Amino acid sequence: MKDRNAGAVNVFQTFQVEQKSPFDIDKLSSKLKYRNTDWSIPEAFLCILIKAAMADGVWDDQESETIKLVAGRSRALNTLSPEELAAANNTVNERIANRPEALQEACETLPADMCLPVFAHCVDIVLADGELLEEESKFLQDIMQLLDIPADNARRVMEVLLLKAQY
Repeated sequence: MKDRNAGAVNVFQTFQVEQKSPFDIDKLSSKLKYRNTDWSIPEAFLCILIKAAMADGVWDDQESETIKLVAGRSRALNTLSPEELAAANNTVNERIANRPEALQEACETLPADMCLPVFAHCVDIVLADGELLEEESKFLQDIMQLLDIPADNARRVMEVLLLKAQY
């Protein structure tokens, strides 16, 4: 007699999740608090993307095109009219030129749930030209800290996007 359960998959079986660091309610609540800054979320997002493209000191066409693609797909940016996007771009460039802490300010403006996707976009932009230079690697380390991305999450993002960049 054939076993009816042979080859069956139990979709609802329990599984073990790797132990994570302790939950820190103060850290989470401080990250989710409204911050009265002069940065809008689209400006902060755009600043971080531009800084990623400039991490190696060169404004590359491939990196620029990647930013345009991200802007077209991102809800934070594609809701802006072309005029609003141009104004945000001008504001960001002015702040980058005049504020040494512009990147940190931009990172602090983002909501917590936006940080990991923004980090992934940074990795994608840095890798757009097919190289990961030392300056770019340092930028990714810095932005990981500024966005408060856990090292394991950053490693997973890097692994996937490095593979993506190869093909």
